[in-house]
Amino acid sequence: MNEPPPFAGKVALVTGASSGIGAATARLLAVRGAAVAVNYHRSEDRAKELVEEILSGGGRAIAVHADVTDEEQVRAMVAEAETRLGPLDVLVLNAAGVGGHEARIAPAVELDWADVAFVSERQLKAIFHPVKAALPGMTGRGSGSVVMVGAALARRQAPGFLAVALAKAAVEAAVKTIAREVGPQGVRVNGVGPNLILSPIGERMPEGARRAAAERAAVRRNGRPEDVAEVIAFLASDRASYLTGEYMLVDGGTAMI
Repeated sequence: MNEPPPFAGKVALVTGASSGIGAATARLLAVRGAAVAVNYHRSEDRAKELVEEILSGGGRAIAVHADVTDEEQVRAMVAEAETRLGPLDVLVLNAAGVGGHEARIAPAVELDWADVAFVSERQLKAIFHPVKAALPGMTGRGSGSVVMVGAALARRQAPGFLAVALAKAAVEAAVKTIAREVGPQGVRVNGVGPNLILSPIGERMPEGARRAAAERAAVRRNGRPEDVAEVIAFLASDRASYLTGEYMLVDGGTAMI
């Protein structure tokens, strides 16, 4: 028997969806039946190109602008997505609120407090504002799935990455805390922690760093945005209906070596 697509009739909002993991996730959810709101901040052209790609493939999608660190913009984004597509069933928090080139990489003693606070504050806002805007509707309907994108740095730290590691550790804490709060109302919250991924940010890393990361992985390669998107889609789907509060490393087996 032919099963319906796993996200048929569902609506998803993906933050930071104009490129990389976010774009791969939006594309995959659309292929699997979801109507997708593609959030972007500065990359309007890329977001609209992705929407056109989804529409040309027979899917439903819209581009929605918002800086995820701005509470009012996030409220407007969620309202627009629900007005145009319907109530949200899936919320994927991929945007970190800060670009990879904006986070200062240096030993802890060389950092200023402002370096640490900048990354942590923007990452936390990128989680807090969308959750606060979208969760009441999900809990009111008694169903929904939230997937937060952190980083393997939350579990496997690297010298020089204190500011990023602290921010990503907060993502994992948010996953577990909010999962406990909204589980009784039928909403699941999970997270993924990717290692170095060949997204636009990862591809800017020096070739030696990319090669070293691949050699540390059990599968001996760098991850692709599609690798992470598959895990996000699984966690967001009803096939993971008994999973909540999980934070899955998507690192090719690096952490176990």
